Amino acid sequence: MSNLFYPIGLIAGVQTERADRVAADEFEDGTTATRRLWPLAAIKRKLVIQHAPLTYAEFRWLKGFFADRSGRYDSFWFRDNVNRGGNLMVRFAKPLTDERRGAATGVAVELEEVAPIRPNPELVDIELITTNANLLIWLDANREFYVSHMGSIIQADAAWDERASYPAVWQGGPLATIANIASQWQSYGFAGSAWARSSNIAQLTGLQPACSLFVIVSNSTSATKQIVLAVGGVGAGLAMGLALSAANNYEPWIGGSEVWTGAQQSNGTANTWRSICITWASASNTASLYVNGALIGSVSNTRNYAGGPASLGSAPDGTLKTLAGNTAHAMAFQNALTLAQVKALHNLLGYQYGLAVVP
Repeated sequence: MSNLFYPIGLIAGVQTERADRVAADEFEDGTTATRRLWPLAAIKRKLVIQHAPLTYAEFRWLKGFFADRSGRYDSFWFRDNVNRGGNLMVRFAKPLTDERRGAATGVAVELEEVAPIRPNPELVDIELITTNANLLIWLDANREFYVSHMGSIIQADAAWDERASYPAVWQGGPLATIANIASQWQSYGFAGSAWARSSNIAQLTGLQPACSLFVIVSNSTSATKQIVLAVGGVGAGLAMGLALSAANNYEPWIGGSEVWTGAQQSNGTANTWRSICITWASASNTASLYVNGALIGSVSNTRNYAGGPASLGSAPDGTLKTLAGNTAHAMAFQNALTLAQVKALHNLLGYQYGLAVVP
């Protein structure tokens, strides 16, 4: 298997065929029973790539890549930026053919996935399991625009919001790294520099709005307060967020130096993936912390929320940056999630980062 990416980024369109493997047994009474031969929700995809006309130099890159893979022998990564489908481990499905027309080359490329996988959950999956929670923003590194074109890497200048409402523009220097890019699942990698900020979240109003924040996160040991995800203003009581404290605990954050004893989770085993959710009910000062689908505790601290943006990897003003960590599936909801909804989110997304299903 190669950890290289498909080398040409000029893709006008992608036609995708999704195959499952289900056996059907018909009985004498006319009923039919079906059974899966592949794992739950797993499919294999076949792609027909429609390239924009390639220059001779671009086509040379593609020819060389095909030859280096021994044609249809070796596998490699293809990132489906057209459908925001993330990474696929594929092989060439047929020999490479081309047609020269003047200075441009038309190329026919077919790729097929090497093994069935459970693909990225879709927006409808989130909305079905969080009924009435009103998803506001969903920043997903698996769907980020990432192109390898003739040896150059091209990325977007804003974190992708699958809700299509609040893309978060990268601040503070170079874009955050898309961690584990040469693997099936990605995350946003932070190192104390880049962070992202959206426009103001219009739906969160009043001094004590209902809100839930959900992330899947992995951080190094902390000796200073860092903000993983936040929404709102700048100042004590003005925000809602998830912090990793100077004592190396995950805890809620509302913009100041509040004490959250009883609603904290140690990051004792550093760089370990966890799902974390914090909820606030409407007209309440109480924050509840959930880790890996289980309620850790609830603590009350007075809040006077001020409208503002969502921030990823820092406080909304760029302070308290995430110094060394990875964040995936950063979400904000307009209402407080129930325990059942928190568990369902954990189970829907956690498989990508090795998290066990919770009953």
